[in-house]
Amino acid sequence: MLGAMAQLAVTPVSRLRGDPPRRLEAEDFDRLMIEDTPRNLLEWMSDPPGVRDRWDDSQWLAFRSRCKAEYKFDPETDGELVAGERLGMREVEWLGVWQRFVEAPALYPGLPDLLRRAKPSGMGLFPVKETWPDENEDGERSLRKALNQLAGKDAGEARATVGRLEADHAPRRQWVWAKLGQTPLAKALAHLAALATHTAVGLGGDSPKAMADLYAHGGYLADDAVLRALAEVKSVEDCEAVSVAARAIYLPWVQNATEHFQKLVAATPLPAKGSGGDAIVVAEPGTCILFVDGLRFDLGRRLAALAEDRKLRVGDGRRWAAVPTVTGTAKPAVSPMAGQIVGHRLGEDFTPEIGDTGQPATTDRIRKLLAAGGYQCLGASEVGQPQLPGAGAAGRAWTEYGEFDSLGHKLQIKLANRIDDQLELLVDRIETLLAAGWRQVRVVTDHGWLLMPGGLPAVSLPKYLTESRWSRCATVKPGAHVTVPTAGWYWNPVEVFAFGAGVSCFGRGYEYAHGGMSVQECVIPDLMFGSDVATPVISANIAAVQWLGMRCRVTVEPVGVSATADLRTKVGDASSSIATPKAVDAEGKVGLLVEDESLLGTTVSIVLLDISGHVVAKRATTVGGEDKHGT
Repeated sequence: MLGAMAQLAVTPVSRLRGDPPRRLEAEDFDRLMIEDTPRNLLEWMSDPPGVRDRWDDSQWLAFRSRCKAEYKFDPETDGELVAGERLGMREVEWLGVWQRFVEAPALYPGLPDLLRRAKPSGMGLFPVKETWPDENEDGERSLRKALNQLAGKDAGEARATVGRLEADHAPRRQWVWAKLGQTPLAKALAHLAALATHTAVGLGGDSPKAMADLYAHGGYLADDAVLRALAEVKSVEDCEAVSVAARAIYLPWVQNATEHFQKLVAATPLPAKGSGGDAIVVAEPGTCILFVDGLRFDLGRRLAALAEDRKLRVGDGRRWAAVPTVTGTAKPAVSPMAGQIVGHRLGEDFTPEIGDTGQPATTDRIRKLLAAGGYQCLGASEVGQPQLPGAGAAGRAWTEYGEFDSLGHKLQIKLANRIDDQLELLVDRIETLLAAGWRQVRVVTDHGWLLMPGGLPAVSLPKYLTESRWSRCATVKPGAHVTVPTAGWYWNPVEVFAFGAGVSCFGRGYEYAHGGMSVQECVIPDLMFGSDVATPVISANIAAVQWLGMRCRVTVEPVGVSATADLRTKVGDASSSIATPKAVDAEGKVGLLVEDESLLGTTVSIVLLDISGHVVAKRATTVGGEDKHGT
């Protein structure tokens, strides 16, 4: 790519016009490259042998002429090391060249190494630091060492140290090396500094509700800062340094907050079924309920912000999770069918029962209740029927999406690196449902979770005292006495479960866990999303997909629908299209060609658009590959 750009910059005018080739004189080339001299100079500095091989003698002479005139520098006699030194020192004539590099540093991959080799040994009383990659590397190393030294420090000292480090290293986030991804610790430090700010005062409140209010009005930002700091780093050594610093600051704060919350809950238990504080989740006509497993409160706030950026209307809300905060107990509680679910005896998997049959309230059985109650149960890629055919009434639906909880159990603190992608997918799903005609999408979840770099502390609970013991909760054998806290089960408060005191787990090695009593686990978002975009008037489905090389053939139902098909990497983003959109023909057929062969094997979405450009249907597929869902 770079070579092609360089070649274009030195292509003779006669060739561009299609005239017979002639020798390009140095003065002709000189005129052609006047405006592109900074770019050509940077490309030569990035790859001197390669660029010299691509240019003939006349082109090289013209290049030398421009460099002498503009930069008082001869590439042939001075060489690239002199050029690198002058660029790094940002001499007056070279300021424009440096700015050109800063604008798009990835275009010149050889420059960092050249600057590293060209750096002079002495730079005077006022050295320029930001232009030299080794100065940034030294900064990362010293920051890594300083963060690791926070191990075992008390929270106050750790916060103060992070504050000082932030003052020293914040400027590096504006250096060109940040654009090249070479300042991960400096970027993580910004979030560690935010963590220090948000944990400077403990999370109080004189009741569970008062504490939840404080948490929702800003306390959650401490959790958010930990996730964002961890997401900035990839290497093992950087992750370790950030983990050490985050743990030193975060663990005492969240431990104190959780101990306080558990004291409040012991005096004023959280709502149980039928207590009046557990309003059943319902969908008004035209509403699709979207269940997301493990959408913690801070993630709910980030989801709302993403949706607002995409011009969606967002209604904020929150509710208490059913306890213990595990899916078996908490997911049925946010189902519209919660009124038909009961709890008798607390079993090993914390699951209640279907009232009519006494069978465990599994996901499949709850879906049958939903269907019987008039809800459409949609798959992860289905949009359903917002307007019921022939009934003249709006429909209601239930669907599920997102992998926060499953990824948390699998990846532990590395979940932080997947948060942004999961949130983007989730807001895509919301947009798709709204574009299909649903008036609003209500997002609900079952529980939050704790995430602690370095692992959550462990507490002992002998297995012989329990029937079932999970990371943060356990069912106690009848008549057994335990020394850890207990609370009443949401579905039947007479039945009690044990949970870890503070943020402790019944075992070691857990960085991600839920099931206990903390505001992070118990305060959950309840969000309503809408759009001011007019509801599309067509309904269509992608019935079949077939790939023939790089050409995608799509069959749409019903036949005769007026729609346009497109291939996109992001469903709601027209700029992510990888093909030329085409109208579906009268037989419900359309062919889309992907011209970029480098996209072979990429997972994309086929989307159908109405006359206003709103997405009315989508389907995932693999470029050039057989569609697994095809018929």
